[in-house]
Amino acid sequence: MRSNSMGRADKALQAGTINGDVYLEGASRELTLPCWFGQVPPLAKGFQKRGLNVEPGECVVLCGMGGLGKTQLAADYAEQARGKAEVIAWITAASRDDVVSGLVGLAAQLSGVTETPDRALTWVLSWLATTTTPWLLIFDDVWDPLDDLWPRMSPASRMVVTTRREETAAHVEGRRLVPIDLFTPAQSQACLSGYLADRPHLLPGAEQLVETLGHLPLAIGQAGAFMADRRLSCEKYLTRWHDRSRTLKTLFRPETNRAVAVTWSLSIERANELEPTGVAEPMLQLTAMLDPNGIPLSVLTSNPALKHLSTEAGNPVTKDDAWDALACLARLSLITFDEQSEATAVRVHALVQRATREQVSETEQAVLAHIAADALLATWPEIELDASLGTALRANTAALAIAAGTTLWKPAVHPVLFRAGNNLGQIGQVASARDYFEALHESATRHLGPDHPDTLITRHDLAYWHIQAGDAGRALAELDNLLPDLIRVLGPDHPKTLSTRHNLAYAYSRSGDTTRALTELDNLLPDLVRILGPDHLGTLATRHSLAQWHAQTGDAATAVTKLESILLDVVRVLGPDHPHTLTARHNLAYSRGEGGDMATAVTELEAVLADRIRVLGPDHPSTLTTRHNLAYACGKSGDTARALTELESLLPDRTRVLGPDHPNTVSTRRGIAYLQRKGRPDQGSDRPSDRE
Repeated sequence: MRSNSMGRADKALQAGTINGDVYLEGASRELTLPCWFGQVPPLAKGFQKRGLNVEPGECVVLCGMGGLGKTQLAADYAEQARGKAEVIAWITAASRDDVVSGLVGLAAQLSGVTETPDRALTWVLSWLATTTTPWLLIFDDVWDPLDDLWPRMSPASRMVVTTRREETAAHVEGRRLVPIDLFTPAQSQACLSGYLADRPHLLPGAEQLVETLGHLPLAIGQAGAFMADRRLSCEKYLTRWHDRSRTLKTLFRPETNRAVAVTWSLSIERANELEPTGVAEPMLQLTAMLDPNGIPLSVLTSNPALKHLSTEAGNPVTKDDAWDALACLARLSLITFDEQSEATAVRVHALVQRATREQVSETEQAVLAHIAADALLATWPEIELDASLGTALRANTAALAIAAGTTLWKPAVHPVLFRAGNNLGQIGQVASARDYFEALHESATRHLGPDHPDTLITRHDLAYWHIQAGDAGRALAELDNLLPDLIRVLGPDHPKTLSTRHNLAYAYSRSGDTTRALTELDNLLPDLVRILGPDHLGTLATRHSLAQWHAQTGDAATAVTKLESILLDVVRVLGPDHPHTLTARHNLAYSRGEGGDMATAVTELEAVLADRIRVLGPDHPSTLTTRHNLAYACGKSGDTARALTELESLLPDRTRVLGPDHPNTVSTRRGIAYLQRKGRPDQGSDRPSDRE
């Protein structure tokens, strides 16, 4: 398969794929038991048991406002179930996607089989409903309706759900709603005593303090942590409480508003006083704009973040200072800081985030939103080798877009919104990238109008991902309509106009009209050289596409000559390890094979494969493409046994990464069938080579 990574001028070397996993047939599976899935939050120092009991076959729904300790009760119950339940799964359920991801992960860990999400869900829900194996499932922080994802209870099962929505359990047989209320006075004092166990001399005044705090578990925990750190007695804390009542807005019901507001304010103040002085508060404000379920450490220590922290602190802030500020916030129980988990190192309660945002003006929130967006963009790697980091960056971009409101659309679309969508496509989720840009285009039209340059760019990117998703015909229509609008708004020489002309040619090629594609690029290349220069990536991408499309017309000799020249320029401009360079090498090797020099093609593809594994990783779509075409070249050179072995080894990886129905996966499956049937891939049109 030829890499088409240079399929457009400004998005060169992006391999389009559809995300998916391998499905293994067979209902009987060897399970891994006992199975402990997910991360159960640790219990707070002053945790109080409150008599949670779940009968076999029962689902208990813990309901109440944020800050009442629902998650803590569920975590304690999970710990108590160790040794009793064979399967214990903790799934964060803040969104439907979270639940789907969690159930799919549970299926994989439990069965040892990785499948498409739909099949994994079907299997795990069926297994939970029918097994006699004792299991406990926790859905933490449910917000969305999840009826079709809710397991049917079996006699040996137990389930605990935490939510702020009473309707989660309303009128549903088998679910028992357990409203979680405030601490009793005795529980409040016991909780506070847990934080002050090493300093009992600070307890005088505890009864009055917990009454003032409204017996809210979160507020008492915050106060206890603050007092323990500050060596404050309950009486002295009350004095400060009354002095600071004006400083923090809150989200809780009226009888507890005042308590929580002052508690968080005091904690923030104390954290900000710790070394490095003045950094903790702006750090908390920055985290308040991002994903409460996990913020990458690298985002909060990026150059945009450090620059902002330095401005707010009044002196230079280093990465070490940022780290220490996070530790201070964790020390005062304002965040959870897991330094061993880079992708989700920092977690902040959503209510703490919202209360923190409400303490700054709208103008300051707008500044914070742009800083957070800049920090995400600065952290995003050009080549994604860490899937968990990529997932976290996209989740944080989504959370930021919600928290920022219209801010990221002023005065134009912030680039991080484009990056998040294109990143989806780059890792193979081309259908998701297409859907993302559908939504982004609608938002751009609403916020900016149909003729704003950024609105036109969303149309451009949407059309590109339509091509990669296999709908070249629709992309042709969209690009044909877009081009005159770009010429009218931006002018004929604007880079986006040139890029659209390139992608229009690309769409012609993918729809089978290679002759028209070559004509379009022949007309485009002189304009690119004139406007962008001969060494611009867009110019090199167009030369590359011209060469490889010549090969598609059967002119392999011309393609090889052109690609040899292009490769020299790409290496000179970008270096030997740049992904664009690897694509040029890959396509040169492929074209040599098409020209009849299979021995050289095999040798060069083997070298490209080793470098792609080293630079891009073994699961990158382009790496999988090289593996496929190496197998194809082996078969064409007469080594049918090796070709078949290579393709059979590749198929599960392509299925896992791209999905079973992606055209490239289908191509590999067809190649295996062809080799098994014909013995050689050199007859007929059903040959196992790809175009990408």
